[in-house]
Amino acid sequence: MAQRPAKMPASMPPRTFTIRPSPGFAGTTSPIDWMRARRGPQEGAALHSHGDRRAIAEDSRRRQATARPATKTARPTIDAGADPATMLALQRTAGNAAVTRLLEDGRPRGGATATATATATARDQQTVQRAGHGGTPGEVVQRAEEEATGGHGGIKDRVGGKIKEKPTNDVERGFYADMRAGKHPALEGVVPDSYTAEQVQTMDGEKGKGDDSTHIYIDNLTHDMKMPKVLDIKVGESTASKQELLTSMSKADAWKKKMKLKVADKVTGSADRGYRAVGGTGLKGKSRRAIGRESEQIVQGISADPSVYDLLVEQLTQVRTAAENSGLAFIAASVLIAVDEQPAAESPAATAKLNLIDFAHTFGPEQLSEEQVKKYRTRFDKGMTRLIADVKAAGAAKKEAEEEAGA
Repeated sequence: MAQRPAKMPASMPPRTFTIRPSPGFAGTTSPIDWMRARRGPQEGAALHSHGDRRAIAEDSRRRQATARPATKTARPTIDAGADPATMLALQRTAGNAAVTRLLEDGRPRGGATATATATATARDQQTVQRAGHGGTPGEVVQRAEEEATGGHGGIKDRVGGKIKEKPTNDVERGFYADMRAGKHPALEGVVPDSYTAEQVQTMDGEKGKGDDSTHIYIDNLTHDMKMPKVLDIKVGESTASKQELLTSMSKADAWKKKMKLKVADKVTGSADRGYRAVGGTGLKGKSRRAIGRESEQIVQGISADPSVYDLLVEQLTQVRTAAENSGLAFIAASVLIAVDEQPAAESPAATAKLNLIDFAHTFGPEQLSEEQVKKYRTRFDKGMTRLIADVKAAGAAKKEAEEEAGA
């Protein structure tokens, strides 16, 4: 016998449901169609039953950006008087704020402003550190400098100090091998003599020490000097060529290194002056950034003897002529100057001498295009011309001071 359905309680009347279509839903056949009609087509993204995730996220970000108060100040821009192309490259490497700080003269500021400036400077230095893999701005420039010349670390004395043993790259080792083979006669007399590892082992008796595949062995310019005063001057308004760097590294690494060295050239004055001092006697403790900026003053302090400058002008002119006749392009090559401040008998002027050194980035038309060779030969020559003029002016100023003191 069939059971009767239970009666609904008197307190619960039967429920009725009425479906009223939304105005926005009218004319559609599904929720997805309705969503598509409201939002419009989403380019590059598919619609899902739960909505377009990308569109929702972007819409949320837009609303937050609109609602967020503008509390950040604009980043300072690079000096408008600077070369736009150079500044753009520097901005991409270290950022506007960092480069602006790097180009300032660093004058101290007082009060609360000094605290704010110190905080901002530290933050900007960190930005430069990220561009140069760590270090203060001065250390960034120093690291870039050492990379440009193959580095000056690991140099040792051999044969009682007569010869310097220096680790370097294939380019510089090949250059000195070519010099020993007589392939660059124009440079004879301005480039230090070099030796093979076997020759050095024979001279100092240290058998098994030395390797031609990793090191070079060159004459020590200060050998036999009692109190040598030395000055290392890097010549050329640019210490890096991207095309030359591409011969030994990837495109990305070459671009990064070029930009780092471009910063060094700018902040030390090489880009404008055509040369910069990078080290020497009495300069220990200073960053290469500071040394580079003071290059003219450092050149003026090579010696108190005016005749020293006369001799240096002659030798620098010989270097310039030799480089011009060599047919080679020199990037980040240096002029190393040495003067004995306590000569045994003769005057300091008689001991003054110099060499053209650092050939880790030297090339000719066999390695790169004639256009590249010509460009960097011109830049080197301009730097030598300016250096000769500054040394000559320093000597003239010394003579004038002596004459005034004598009168």
